[in-house]
Amino acid sequence: MCPINENIIRFINFVKPLSRNTMLLSKEVIIELHLTGYKIKRYIATKLRQHNIPLTPEQFMLIDLLWNQGEMTQQQLANLLQKDKNSVTTLVDAIEHKGLVVRKQNSNDRRSNTIVLTDKALDIKFDAKQKGISILDHILEGISEDELHSFLHTLRKLDKNMADITTETD
Repeated sequence: MCPINENIIRFINFVKPLSRNTMLLSKEVIIELHLTGYKIKRYIATKLRQHNIPLTPEQFMLIDLLWNQGEMTQQQLANLLQKDKNSVTTLVDAIEHKGLVVRKQNSNDRRSNTIVLTDKALDIKFDAKQKGISILDHILEGISEDELHSFLHTLRKLDKNMADITTETD
């Protein structure tokens, strides 16, 4: 008889408490979350283009924060969007190139920029928000309010379970 590899023993001890169905279900949930997130992003991007809204889904989220909360620093935007500062810089660069925001040097910290909406961004606000809401309404069509609350509750539990993990660069 061959001795059992220690890694195999560790794997068996890890998997033993999980039923086969639970293990497969958890894998299916994670894969489905990933794929659905990707499909939602792609769907929204397509619909924004069809509605002549000159923004990607990520750019829309950023500018929507500014529409709702007013000017912010790039660091504040990074925190709210849960993105690294370099990603936010790239988003702001693209939106600035489209003439929708400008950077204003922060008077309290010269190393920091405040992102400010332009008149052009304010001009498209109402139409873009209305079309954005209709896109989201279509995605959520046929899902009850109770189901949405339950789904949000589950997502927040997932988030809480991962709260102790520090963000690392791949």
